[in-house]
Amino acid sequence: IMRHIFTGPSTALGDDSRATRSCNASLHDMTTVEAEHIAYACVQARFAISNKNKWAEADGEFNNRAFYYNIIDFIRECEDRDWAEGLLKWWNRYVL
Repeated sequence: IMRHIFTGPSTALGDDSRATRSCNASLHDMTTVEAEHIAYACVQARFAISNKNKWAEADGEFNNRAFYYNIIDFIRECEDRDWAEGLLKWWNRYVL
């Protein structure tokens, strides 16, 4: 999902880009993957596998906003800094 969102659908499975326009990462000068990017992709993935057909901040008892900020806080405030830095390093190699 990260590659699909930020570098384009054709790159999602590891193929070279066949895009006819700049990818979102380029359009928004994204040079590194940050906690916010991971959280955004998680929210999009959760919505994609839900049975909802309309986006809402909360659907039922699940709050997408809280989910987003909990992921960011978890990464930024993780006591295991090596793990958090390794996570971001891995996503930067994989996505960009």
